[in-house]
Amino acid sequence: MKPLLKSSVIGLVLASVLTGCAIGTPYQRPDVAMPAQWEGTAKANTASAAAVTTDWWKQFGNAELDQLMAQALAANHDLAAAVSRIRQARASAGITAAGRLPAADLSSSATRSHSNQTGASEQSQLGVTVSYELDLWGGKAAEVQAANARVDSSAYDRDAVALVLQADVASNYFQALALKDRLAIARKNLEAARNVLSLVEVRYNKGATTGLEVSQQRTAVLNIEAQIPQLEQDLRTTQTALAVLLGQAPQGFAVQGATLAGMQVPAVAAYQPASLLQRRPDIKRAEAQLVAANADIATARAALYPNIRLSATAVAGGILTSGSSTLGSLVASLTQSLFDGGRLRGQVALSQAQQEELVAQYLQSVLVSLKEVQDSLGSVATTQSRQQLLTQSAREAQEAFRIANVKYQAGAQDLLTLLDSQRTQLLAEDSRVQADLARFTATIALYKALGGGWLR
Repeated sequence: MKPLLKSSVIGLVLASVLTGCAIGTPYQRPDVAMPAQWEGTAKANTASAAAVTTDWWKQFGNAELDQLMAQALAANHDLAAAVSRIRQARASAGITAAGRLPAADLSSSATRSHSNQTGASEQSQLGVTVSYELDLWGGKAAEVQAANARVDSSAYDRDAVALVLQADVASNYFQALALKDRLAIARKNLEAARNVLSLVEVRYNKGATTGLEVSQQRTAVLNIEAQIPQLEQDLRTTQTALAVLLGQAPQGFAVQGATLAGMQVPAVAAYQPASLLQRRPDIKRAEAQLVAANADIATARAALYPNIRLSATAVAGGILTSGSSTLGSLVASLTQSLFDGGRLRGQVALSQAQQEELVAQYLQSVLVSLKEVQDSLGSVATTQSRQQLLTQSAREAQEAFRIANVKYQAGAQDLLTLLDSQRTQLLAEDSRVQADLARFTATIALYKALGGGWLR
């Protein structure tokens, strides 16, 4: 290599190292006005409230739920797909990172020729070329940053999918138990209604009552009996949905637990609102996408500036013959787009608009999370009060039916009063079970809204 060319190349490399700079702007999290505390937390929390942990469902103290949750986390297909997306993002990031490294190519050739004048001759050569693109403006580094941020986004997406899965498994499990309770209540009331019908028929046969009362009680029996098939179908539907969440065929699957009775609803300690920015995987996913978009802008801007590539080549000839020779070269090339119809600047504008969209989505996700927690806190408090009132109402309805039944058998009460107390008892007991379920569902929603104990 000539001294002048060699000096020029070295000077160009040094200049690029000394003057090269990134033209992107560092990422800054969008400003979000977070409330200092939740409304009504004094009502929603108690001194025994437990902090939210990643295995939050264990706070319900149900061994079957623990087993179902473990199966879902191991076999659910949506979760497996989310894990595959993480691997895809990591592979893509590896490909992007490889673009910052030098590239080396090996070439070889061998030729055998024959001439009447010179006879046979052989030629061979082996060459190595190493090339490297200088990252003067930080575009390559920004590409790597964006790729890594998308790996983070896919990981947060997996965590968000897992949290939704956990909440769905718990909700469907308690829904199945509640339907079993409602079926038991309907069957118990059906048996009681049939007993009353037998009594009415005896009184009718003795001439102590009319056919109208017999028809009225038969109607009551049929109305109660008609509720049972729908409850059974609802139970089957809930159990098949749960089976799919577990990653298994729904045929033959059944929840083993029999009742919600005796199960305790845990008290949940709500974090401060500001902590949601770190505890909700969906918010972290939105922020990771925003980090990637910010880096995409830097990449697009860097493409507006000159590109410098260094190439070094070494060729050895005569490797397979008696003679040998070597040749080496070092080349620095600079390229700059002179006219592209506005394509590069359009890419910058596109990247900026995409970032603005993601900022809006991030801010919206924060607002939605605040709403979900606040609503869930209110639901926990409301369902607890409603459960207590309906539990008391069910006890009173049971006592009223017992008294009305005794009086009717003694001839001191008409059938209409007994029928009314019978309907009231069924409604009150069924409403109590639904209130029990609503309290479990509200607590699950609060766990989910708080991020399920997730923190990374």
